[in-house]
Amino acid sequence: MKTDNLINLPDGRKLAYAEYGKPDGHPVMHFHGSMSSRLEPLFFGDDLLNHYGLRFIALDRPGMGQSDFQPNRGFTDWTKDVVFVADSLNIEQFSVLAISGGGGYAAVCAAKIPERLHSVVIVSGGWQVDDEAVKNTQFPLNLLFIVASKAPFLLPAMLKISNLSFQGSPEKVLAQMKKSMSTPDYNALAQSGNMEFFLQPTIEGLRRGTKGAAWDFQLSALDWDFDLEEIQIPLILFHGEQDKSVPVENVRRKISSYLPTARLVTYQDEGHISIIINRYDEIFKALVPGS
Repeated sequence: MKTDNLINLPDGRKLAYAEYGKPDGHPVMHFHGSMSSRLEPLFFGDDLLNHYGLRFIALDRPGMGQSDFQPNRGFTDWTKDVVFVADSLNIEQFSVLAISGGGGYAAVCAAKIPERLHSVVIVSGGWQVDDEAVKNTQFPLNLLFIVASKAPFLLPAMLKISNLSFQGSPEKVLAQMKKSMSTPDYNALAQSGNMEFFLQPTIEGLRRGTKGAAWDFQLSALDWDFDLEEIQIPLILFHGEQDKSVPVENVRRKISSYLPTARLVTYQDEGHISIIINRYDEIFKALVPGS
């Protein structure tokens, strides 16, 4: 794996990305969750990705990890970065795997650059947060979305406070998080080594502060700069029925209203995080249909 690659973008920004898995395997652009980074695929590791014949290219979004902040960016700006990275790596077609807050970034790629995509898979994906979605989301995440839509200038400070909860030993952090997470998520993270792999991408994502993550949250709570109805290619969505961060009801509502090409696969006994750990076989196979 190569976790500290930097690429110079046409507008002068630097974008960081990591590569995992089989160098000549099926290329997959990995879009991390909110308050996370390009280190998310450490959850899987090179050996597992090699086994499935996958080459992961995990990108830090602007202002997170080692990527430079991009003022006033929207979702559609992301497609330009993705295409530039793909072209620079001589990749014509690729799959997209998005986790949690990366969902909107996968959706905009499906809408704007479908000709470059082999498949689009979204796990525990977040969508535009409206009033109904806020009602279904638990505290403190619902408060963050309310602030993002009503008083976004407060977000950096709130995320800085939230980041303090990730300090300390993995065991201590997990104990603090137990009350706010589902039983499947707690059990998955309590397995040996998993909490360290969960914390490392988050700590890296906020290494430059909370400005980038705050913008990410704000984009999710505002009107998106593209329409979901533009998506004409298939999407595969994996979601846990016990997801407390992005309740599955919110996803079903989006599909029924805007995403007729999407197929939702749910698991009764999975949460927001456990599904990534426990269902990787189904997820990886969906990245390469017919393989």
